[in-house]
Amino acid sequence: MASINKASFASSMRTMRDVAQSRRTRRVITGLLIFIVLFGLLGFFAAPPLIRHIAEQQLSKQLDRPATIGRIALNPYTLKLEADRVHIGERGGAGNFVDIERLIVQPSWSSLFRAAPIIDEVQLDSPRFHVVRYDAQRFNFTDLIEKFSKQPSTPDTKPTLFSVSNIRLENGQITFDDKLLGATHVIDQWKLGIPFIATLPSKTDIFVEPLLRARIDGSPLAIDGKTKPFSASRESEVSLRFDGLDVPRLISYVPTKLPVIVQSGKLSTDLKLNFVMSNDAPTLRVAGTVDLNDVNVQDPGKAPFFAARAVHVAARTLEPLKSLYQFDDIRIDAPSANLARDRSGVLSVERMFAPAPAAAKAVAESASAPAAASSASDANSAAKTDATKDAAKPAPPLDLSIKRFVLNDGTVNVRDEAASRPVDVGLEKLAVTLTDFSTLATAPAHYTLNTDLKRSGGSLGLAGALSLAAKTASAKLDVKSLNLPLLQPYLDAATTAQVTDGALSTTANIGANWSKSPAAVMIADTQLDMRSLKVAARGGREPLIALAQGSVKVKQVDLNARTADVTSVDTTGLAVDVQRLKDGSINLASLGAAHEAEPTRTAIHAAKKAQAEGPAWRYKIGELNVKDATANFTDNTTPQPVKLGITPLQLKVQQISNDLGRPLPVELQATLNGKGTLDLKGDVTATPLKVAVKVNANRLDAAAFEPYFGSRLNAAIASALLNASGDLAVSQAKSLKASYRGDVALVDVRMLDKATSDPFAGWRSLALSKLKADYDEHGTSVDAERVTFTRFYGRVLLDAQGKLNLTDVVAHESGAAQSLTRDKNNKGGAEPVPLTPPTASAVVNSSAPVVASASAPASSAAPATVTAATPPQNPVKLHFGQLVLQQGRVTYTDNFIKPNYTANLVGIQGTVGAFGTQSTTSAPVEIAAKLAANGPLSIRGTVNPLIAKPALDLTASAHDIELTNLTPYSAKYAGYPITKGKLNVDLHYKLENDQLNADNHLFIDQLTFGDHVENDTATKLPVRLAISLLKNSRGEIDVNLPVSGSLSNPEFSIGGLIWHAVLNLLQKAVTAPFSLIAHAFGGSGEELGYVEFEPGSAQLSEDDNKKLDTIVKALGSKPSIKMDLIGRVDPKLDEPALRARYVDRLVKQQKIKDVVGNGQSVDLSSVTVDPKEYDKYLTKAYKSADFKKPRNFVGLTKSMPDDDMKSALAANAPIDEASLRQLAQQRAQSVQQYLDGKIDSSRVFIVAPKLDADGINDKGATTRVDFGLK
Repeated sequence: MASINKASFASSMRTMRDVAQSRRTRRVITGLLIFIVLFGLLGFFAAPPLIRHIAEQQLSKQLDRPATIGRIALNPYTLKLEADRVHIGERGGAGNFVDIERLIVQPSWSSLFRAAPIIDEVQLDSPRFHVVRYDAQRFNFTDLIEKFSKQPSTPDTKPTLFSVSNIRLENGQITFDDKLLGATHVIDQWKLGIPFIATLPSKTDIFVEPLLRARIDGSPLAIDGKTKPFSASRESEVSLRFDGLDVPRLISYVPTKLPVIVQSGKLSTDLKLNFVMSNDAPTLRVAGTVDLNDVNVQDPGKAPFFAARAVHVAARTLEPLKSLYQFDDIRIDAPSANLARDRSGVLSVERMFAPAPAAAKAVAESASAPAAASSASDANSAAKTDATKDAAKPAPPLDLSIKRFVLNDGTVNVRDEAASRPVDVGLEKLAVTLTDFSTLATAPAHYTLNTDLKRSGGSLGLAGALSLAAKTASAKLDVKSLNLPLLQPYLDAATTAQVTDGALSTTANIGANWSKSPAAVMIADTQLDMRSLKVAARGGREPLIALAQGSVKVKQVDLNARTADVTSVDTTGLAVDVQRLKDGSINLASLGAAHEAEPTRTAIHAAKKAQAEGPAWRYKIGELNVKDATANFTDNTTPQPVKLGITPLQLKVQQISNDLGRPLPVELQATLNGKGTLDLKGDVTATPLKVAVKVNANRLDAAAFEPYFGSRLNAAIASALLNASGDLAVSQAKSLKASYRGDVALVDVRMLDKATSDPFAGWRSLALSKLKADYDEHGTSVDAERVTFTRFYGRVLLDAQGKLNLTDVVAHESGAAQSLTRDKNNKGGAEPVPLTPPTASAVVNSSAPVVASASAPASSAAPATVTAATPPQNPVKLHFGQLVLQQGRVTYTDNFIKPNYTANLVGIQGTVGAFGTQSTTSAPVEIAAKLAANGPLSIRGTVNPLIAKPALDLTASAHDIELTNLTPYSAKYAGYPITKGKLNVDLHYKLENDQLNADNHLFIDQLTFGDHVENDTATKLPVRLAISLLKNSRGEIDVNLPVSGSLSNPEFSIGGLIWHAVLNLLQKAVTAPFSLIAHAFGGSGEELGYVEFEPGSAQLSEDDNKKLDTIVKALGSKPSIKMDLIGRVDPKLDEPALRARYVDRLVKQQKIKDVVGNGQSVDLSSVTVDPKEYDKYLTKAYKSADFKKPRNFVGLTKSMPDDDMKSALAANAPIDEASLRQLAQQRAQSVQQYLDGKIDSSRVFIVAPKLDADGINDKGATTRVDFGLK
């Protein structure tokens, strides 16, 4: 076999040698060598200029721009073409469009054999592209696009075969001059490497691995990848890396306008993109990381919208065409979002990203427009067919998974104008985590959220699990110190209350399951804590509701089933200020009204409608505890506001539920107005109302309720404390029913006279033992086995009409309050003796009220008013088994007789038998007492006080009562202490069928006053004079007054009329002593008080002398009384009279001049002027008078009529105030001279005269001398 091969090889070599040595072969080789040489010469020398020329011409022609090439080199053997300094200018020649430092193209000789262009290498060195944008749709290359797009295209049935290998671009640069935005961008240092691009069958299934490196405005860009662009699968892989790309510059060239303004942001990416087309179903996968740093986004108004220090996204696999999004890590550092909500409730985000109406309309029109050409129609039909097929396929479910999501140090600012007033709220230190989240996996994702509310609003924590596939979620909510006043603008739509302080903390476990409809939402193991809550009325400063600490523990709430199970509600330090306004409304009720109308919002209204249409809530509260609470209640509907302060208040209510017919165990302990305690324990049913509690009250302030009934009383309750121990039952079905069984006592009661504020009554204890009280529609009944009255005091007044003041305790007439301690028929308005005088006293004599009549302490105060009591519509039945009196004291005043009788009874002990409203017999009375600091007092008889016409038959007696005990009162009101005196009293009263019979015997012995005491309250009347006039010659005052008559007739007996005369006599003795003297010694009382004189005269008349004699006789037996003389003039009468007397005196002096000096003695007092000669002497007096007179034309005094001369002389008379004073003094001296020798001169005094007629109200002359006694 080997020998055969060798032979064949040798034969072949010989053949080749023969061919090579043949002539033909030599010719072919020679020709080929010549062709190669010529081809080389043409290629190296002739072809480059030609190519350059043609290229420049074609480039300029096709591009409509000047084109130049600096050098072209061609290697015809390797087909390597080099072009240096390729330049294409701007259209018109101004500026550069494209510049290429060197272009190298290396075609392959294999193109001849493959019948397709094959290029082994394309290299561009330092290409420079200059792009200019003039407006949104016009660039400096726009004309080229328009030009080449107009050229008809030849439809290719097959793709063009080609192969280009080793594509390289080095040190490229693109300068983008944006005239529209006034910006310039530079893409430099860019390097592009593509191994090959081929459509040859042998090349299409080979990966092309392109490379791109560049720097965009200084930000590096790197793109690596591999692709099969012309294979059926078009499989491609690209690695895209950016580093610090300026996002605002990039976004500025987005064709559609963004709803936000990106102010800053640096984008860095490291992404791997994979694209595969299989069975016409493309697959796009994206994986890698995206980082966005220093983000700052503004809204269209250039207000801050979103900012973040860094946003990092690490995507494991993203297949958007298959709705697959798998993220390994998403992290947002220090984000800050600014949101706003307008008055209609629309968020700023909704407004910004809402589609523009014009754009939506354009899309709709574009979708409905018919195809412009048949080819487009066919294409559309095909697209529609494909779309129909795609639509028939179910859309893949969203597969979103996030392995880990972290948000750190976030801030959210919200400007909410949908509230009652604009609110600025926000979150800070926001931190959110989410792990293992998936929309398809049933395993739950875990999340946390923690943030602080701005403006010290507290903190919010949320942690839980979420599974969208299982449709379940759980959360543990933790809110700490939420500042409640921040929520006020949101509360205004529901209430007028204003939360001024308070913090809310809560922990709650929330679970939700929406796998079935309706969704189930459960809230369990929840606790709400509230502290320092203060709620005030709108515009108010003081809180109406305050809470120091509150806690609500919730076991479970099922929102779907509408059930709530609350373990307990606890409050500590609750304070409520409740006021009932004058219109009857409660101030707290107004807090429930909306401050502002709630804006219409469909979602909210739908939720409210669903809430209203759902089943009623069922709830139960295990226990309600109110500890250390304070409740203040003020009722302004009464004449005087009712003020109740309950503190501390302890309340415990158990088993509260929506079943209102279920009894609730209630325990209450309270202190009312700081004066007593109230304990209630029992059951309360709301519907129908039913109360059954044990009551234990200790010293409750009952006086606080006085304004409710006080307007119907003439007494004011200053103090009243209630003790009670028993069972209280209240029910209301058709009508209200109430009953009480037990003991009740009113203690420490003090009642004042409403009209005068004088003490009226009081007691230490008024106890009703074994009380049975009932109230129903038939009336009220009260039955007490025993009434014990301990350490009581009171003022009993029998007025001038014989009416007891006790019958006036309940007002019978509306208007001014009727005094219970002063007799309204006593015109003097005397102030009664106090209930507890400084020294024990027994009796007040009749002068004391008269002395006190000068002023009443209540006269300056505004009069108290009362409302007439309305008689009860239903009868009130009263029955008391026994009344026991212990250690009582009563001030008894009898104004029925005159002088008045007042006694202080102390140490009252005794009993009153059974009596009531239906008693037919009088109760026996046996009472022992003692007149203070004097002997005992006994009262015996019978009484029946509660029947329609009260009846009594009482006898009282007291003797040897020392009047010196009344010294403090006589000194205060009379101005004199009592140094001596005794009183004996014997009284008997019988009242039956409104007929009163009374015997009053008063005997006063040796009443003596001491020295005068200076006191502003003492009367200025001559008290000693009155007493002296009332005493007999032995110094005794003895009065015995029997009185009888009907109480319905104020003028009922002669004895009363007589005693009224005695009273008048006493008053006259005090106010008009001269009248008393006149009645005792004869004469007119008014005339003895003065003597009269003729005008201008000081001469006493005979009548005046008789008056003075009567006074001398009366004062002779009263050596202690002194007399004052007060001379008086009346200028209207005395001054004209003095002037007339002056003229008469001048006339008389002229006659004296005529009669004197004639050698005869003349008695000047006997000189008179005869009327016949009066004119003569009047003329002389006129002429001799020294004053200016009228004269005639020659200068002499002009003659005047007599009347004119008299008038001129009178007008110039020297009469003045001194003349009047002298006249008044002369009149008093005339009286003094008359009394001289008749009365001791030391008892008669001339006091300063009065130069007018003021104060003279009698009928006597005003030219007089008045008398005064002292």
